[in-house]
Amino acid sequence: MGIYRRLLLKAGSGSLLAHELCVSGRRAMRGVVMSQAALDAAAERRRRKRKLRIDPPLSALQRNRDYARQQAQRNPKLPESINVLVGDRLSLHNRIQTLCRAGKLQDAIEGVKAAMFSRIRPTVFTCNSVLGALHRAGEHADVVSLFNFVKQSGVIPNLVTYNIVLSTHCEKLDMDASFNMLKTIYEAEMTPSNVTFNHLMKAHFRLQKYEEVMRLFWEMLEKCHGADPPTYAATIEGFCKGDAMKQAEELYMEMRRRGSIFSEPVFCNLIGGFFNAGEIQKALDVFDFIPEKLERTVMSYNAVMDGFCKAGQLQEALQYLDKLPENNLSPSAASYAILMSGYITQGKLQEAEKLFRSMAEKGCIPDACAYNTLLDAYFKEGVFAKAEKLLEEMVTEHREPDSVTYTMLINEFTKQGKMEGALKIFANMIEGGLKPDVTIYNKWFGLLCKEGKFDEAQKLFQRMVEGSQNPDVSTYDILTEGFGQQGRAEEAKKLFRDILEKGNLSEELVALLTGKLKEPNVAGEEKPKMEAVL
Repeated sequence: MGIYRRLLLKAGSGSLLAHELCVSGRRAMRGVVMSQAALDAAAERRRRKRKLRIDPPLSALQRNRDYARQQAQRNPKLPESINVLVGDRLSLHNRIQTLCRAGKLQDAIEGVKAAMFSRIRPTVFTCNSVLGALHRAGEHADVVSLFNFVKQSGVIPNLVTYNIVLSTHCEKLDMDASFNMLKTIYEAEMTPSNVTFNHLMKAHFRLQKYEEVMRLFWEMLEKCHGADPPTYAATIEGFCKGDAMKQAEELYMEMRRRGSIFSEPVFCNLIGGFFNAGEIQKALDVFDFIPEKLERTVMSYNAVMDGFCKAGQLQEALQYLDKLPENNLSPSAASYAILMSGYITQGKLQEAEKLFRSMAEKGCIPDACAYNTLLDAYFKEGVFAKAEKLLEEMVTEHREPDSVTYTMLINEFTKQGKMEGALKIFANMIEGGLKPDVTIYNKWFGLLCKEGKFDEAQKLFQRMVEGSQNPDVSTYDILTEGFGQQGRAEEAKKLFRDILEKGNLSEELVALLTGKLKEPNVAGEEKPKMEAVL
């Protein structure tokens, strides 16, 4: 029996209290029902909004098309907006992208060209996807050819389009064409981005034209209203590596004037550059300035210690090692490797060995750099027994070697005519779980082909693939050239056809290898790859 009915019986049917209780009970129940209905209606509205976000109505797509068409008619010089990428044009874009991902770049080019003369014209975004894939594959001539075709067909390029083509010219170091592209960007009433200027500065760094790099940097600051921290860092690093410390210092002072965001690698590059230029006081001034911008780590101390060691001032380097605990920092494996190198440079190999053995006692695990420092000293001193023992220690202690380790192993053992021993140690390292990169495998392929040991080369190739290390184009060139000199180029090509069928390679590599496999076998035509590796 409900609570209101019980109260009614208790109060009496004719009383005023009973009447009021009945009325208030009905109102309460009606409020509960109405609130539930309101909740259901709100839930339905939320469901409809979610559905509209996930699956917009066709009318919305039609509005996007109409808006894009109106914009194009309003100013035909402007590139298309992203709103045009709908309907049939979006389907075309997806089909072209699928061809690019599959490495079928020529089919993608033909698809874009054919669509230009059809009812469904490709957007500038579709063209950019093909141009980007061609650029990544190194097909520079096709990039320029397709860009010219796209412009002649009436598609207005956007800044991404221009940047792709400009980067292509910069990679070829064709600076006239690069600056013509920059001029075209200005004529199209567009503002170049940091990416645009980064491509140009990178090319001029390769040409060692540091004054021109500085001019481009000032132009970027003016046109782009500043530069991001990675651009500052990369530019200063380029100047320091090229010993252009005048420009590096100028840029460093500009960063301080603008209050730019610094990173520790920027300071370390400056410290190393000033030490190399013999300006030790400037290097120390940079080191002292670091706490004003960020907290110093062991990386900054390592840069100063490395500079002092290279300058032959080992005692000063040791003083900075002692300063680490005072600042609640611990030496890293790189710190010890730097000091070991300083001892070895002064002919104190035993001191370097003692420092190496003390690392574990002080809670620092030696890395590949520390091992490489000792290995290099052993090889130069001709102490091959110690070198072999140290390599075996790396395997047993599961220390991961780097490309420097493998390169020293190959070069030194082959100089002594001990290639079999080197190959055995190399195989033991792989079986121990260590993974060399593809450049190291390429060195071995070059050596084995030179010695005529093609069966060993095939076994090593299979071991490389089984170890989840994919080959590259240089691998293909080395093996097909080496095997081709004995009339066995098809055997090498079969190795690559097999891995293409597995489908574990990147889009760019698939495209490059597919093009290579279509080339005819011409033994001895060109030998730049294998000679470069050896």
